[in-house]
Amino acid sequence: MLLELKDREMVPSAFDDISFDLCTRRKDVIMMSADLAHYCDLYKVTKDLPNQYVEVGMAEQNQVGVAAGLAKTGFIPVTSTFGSYASRRCFDQMLICMGTSKNTGICLAFTPGISSPAPIHHQGTEDLGMLRAIPHATVIDPMDVTDFGQALDIACDTPGLVYMRGHRGTTPKWLDPASFKFKLGKTYPLRIGHGIGVISCGHASQWAVEASDILADQDVDHSLLHVPTIKPVNEQEIIDYCFAHEEIVTVENHQISTGLGGLVSEITSKVGRAPRITRIGVPDSWAPGGSIGHIRKHFGLDPDGLAKRIAGVKA
Repeated sequence: MLLELKDREMVPSAFDDISFDLCTRRKDVIMMSADLAHYCDLYKVTKDLPNQYVEVGMAEQNQVGVAAGLAKTGFIPVTSTFGSYASRRCFDQMLICMGTSKNTGICLAFTPGISSPAPIHHQGTEDLGMLRAIPHATVIDPMDVTDFGQALDIACDTPGLVYMRGHRGTTPKWLDPASFKFKLGKTYPLRIGHGIGVISCGHASQWAVEASDILADQDVDHSLLHVPTIKPVNEQEIIDYCFAHEEIVTVENHQISTGLGGLVSEITSKVGRAPRITRIGVPDSWAPGGSIGHIRKHFGLDPDGLAKRIAGVKA
C-alpha cells in the first residue's frame, strides 16, 4: 500500500490533472474558484473546458452560495480556495446552504493547517473540528495525490456537504495506486507493529511516515494507521487498532483540540480502559509564518523531532 522509499515521487500540479480528468469523465462536475484558480492548480479546466468552470471573483462566501444553487439544478459543484477561507470565512454558507441539503456539494481547502507559509490569517488549523461538528457532513483529509484523486471521485457520489483538504503544487505520491483504494470511513495500516500505535491523517501522515522510517532504523516497535476520513469514520477499526497497542500517538496538521486526536479520544472513551493517547499537532498557540520545514521544526513536527517525541511516550 505504501510505496517503497525509492519509488516515492513528487507530482507537479497534481490537481490540474485530477480536476481535468474528473471533468472529462463527468460532465455534471463544475469546478469553481474565487479568483484563486491558478493558485489552486486549475489550469486545463479553465482553458479547455470553460463550460465546466465558474469564476465568482474574490468572494469565497458567494462561491459556496452559488455552488449550492448549482447543486440544486443537478450539477456537482467543486469549490476551491485556501483552507483558512474555506473553513472560517465560508463556515456559515457551508452549514446553511450545503449542510442542510442532500445535494452533493464539495468544498476543497488548499494549503490546510500549517502548510501555508503565511502566518495566522492564512493558516486553517481548526477546520476539521469545525466541519465535523456539522450534522451529516463528510470530512476528508487525504495523505497524497493518490488518496486525493480517489477521494474526490467518491465525493462526487456522496450526498450533502463534503469538505476535503486539498494538495496543490508539487504533491507527494507515496501511496501505491495499485493497492490503495479509498473507501469512505476506512482506515489504512501503513506499517505493522506493536508497542506504539501512531494514528495520522492528511499531510501529517507524510510526516508520520518520515518519522517511522527513523524509528524503524532505531528498532522502536511501532505501527502506523492512516485515517483519511475524519467523518464518518469506522469506529470499530479505530477501537481495534488502539486496543492492540500499549500507547497511542495521534499526529495531525491541525490543532490538537477537536481534530484527529479528539476524535480518537472520543471513540475510545466509549469503551473505556484504552491505552494512553498522546496528541501531537499544533498546540494551543499561533503558528509562526515561514516555510513548512520551519514551522514543523518550531512545533517539533520535523522528522527527527517527531520521531523523538513518538519514541518518548514510553519513557
